[in-house]
Amino acid sequence: AYFFVHGMKFLKNGGRFGFIVSNSWLDVDYGKGLQEFFLRNCKIVAVIESKVERWFPDADINTSIVILEKWGRKRERDANLVRFVYLKKPLRHFIPPAQDMWEKQVERIAAINKLIKTILFHSSLYESAELRVFPKSQKELWKEGFDPETGKYAGAKWGKYLRAPSIFFRVLEKGKGKLVPLKQVAEVRFGIKTGANEFFYLTEEEIKRKGIEKEFWMHRDKKGKWVPNYVIKSPRECKTIEVRPEDLKYRVLMIHKDKKDLKGTKVLRYIRQGERKGFDKRPTCASRKRWYDLGHQSPADGIWFKAFNDRFLAPQNLERYFSSDRFYAVYLKNRTLKNKLFLYLNSTLPALFVELNGRVSLGEGALDNMTYEAASMLILDVSRQPAFDGRIFKALRHRPIETIFMELGVTTPDEVSLDKVRPDRRELDRIVMGEILGLTEKEQLEVYRAVIDLVRSRIERAKSTGRRRLTADGLDFELLKNTIVERVREKPRR
Repeated sequence: AYFFVHGMKFLKNGGRFGFIVSNSWLDVDYGKGLQEFFLRNCKIVAVIESKVERWFPDADINTSIVILEKWGRKRERDANLVRFVYLKKPLRHFIPPAQDMWEKQVERIAAINKLIKTILFHSSLYESAELRVFPKSQKELWKEGFDPETGKYAGAKWGKYLRAPSIFFRVLEKGKGKLVPLKQVAEVRFGIKTGANEFFYLTEEEIKRKGIEKEFWMHRDKKGKWVPNYVIKSPRECKTIEVRPEDLKYRVLMIHKDKKDLKGTKVLRYIRQGERKGFDKRPTCASRKRWYDLGHQSPADGIWFKAFNDRFLAPQNLERYFSSDRFYAVYLKNRTLKNKLFLYLNSTLPALFVELNGRVSLGEGALDNMTYEAASMLILDVSRQPAFDGRIFKALRHRPIETIFMELGVTTPDEVSLDKVRPDRRELDRIVMGEILGLTEKEQLEVYRAVIDLVRSRIERAKSTGRRRLTADGLDFELLKNTIVERVREKPRR
């Protein structure tokens, strides 16, 4: 990020800048500063990303090629079309490997020129079996990211212009007035940050073996009955769309007394054992008045995963169990909406938004999302929708949620059909996408294809490098970058 700013100082007006860099700046919070810097100082010539491969096998990140041109006149910057280019084939499909023979070098540069001209030729959406070009004016990008309330540029997720299928923009169009950020109907927070999970999270067998008194690992419910402090510790414990106690292995200790008031208890002996192990010196624990006191935690209405692989669900926390910091805790502003919200969140459409709202910069295939990204994710405004048929919730709540490939009954986009989707999921999707958003069956099929394609591409791209070294195949990225910077000046001939 700093080198973008620093490097621009070396350029005259009209000078070019080419950089191969992590693609995270397109979507993460710090990227808004770079976006604003580019829009205020440059013509953004192209942003290029691969759908099928990572370019650096030794770095667990995904990368993009960024081509900028320093430009001072605002009017011309605003009119400039940014080409967001998504390569559907490996780079060697477009550009032959570097070789010493002069004829091969000439052939290679000709291939690079052909790719550049293909990119710059298109001023509207273009898609082929090889690549997709999504042109977007800088004026539109500025308007999208500008916050009129604060009078400042707040940023936007540009990654969608690379990865988003056309059906995504159709859903946004049909969802005008019906889609809102999650933060409008719920508060999204971190789960419990213990600072020492091995101290606070124990099985009942461990608790009983240590003799810890029940008031520190149990609480009284509304009927006055003692129930365990269940904690949702791992995504693997979330098997259904409703969190079930039989799936939860651990209990969390809630100790709200000073040591002097714990005299003679087994829990005090356990606390001192923890201090001998140095738990009280850990930063999170040491920041508390009583290092062993997690405070009076309020269980959430439901949970949202911090990272997704190929399984999408948002479990409802009907029994109000505690949740660890492996999750985000979702607190509804109006708790009467809980069934409607969590039924919607467990339909297929949110999987499309998650894929395009999360971070795919991690090269190992996981889809990460930060708190503010989860809070800003578009959802159906359930406050304006009638209640879902209770039979749908009943059908879904008791069965395990499988991978998206198993839920939709296919492994590739070409195989998608409505009759292969799990019947209970299909009924829920028909209501969300068809009755509420007005998508035709053909458009609903496109949503399914897009989700399968995005998830499959994310996972397969993570595996694309394996142990292969790109240098052994002769991919000279320095030559590629320098050639693009020099040759991209040429205007394509119609």
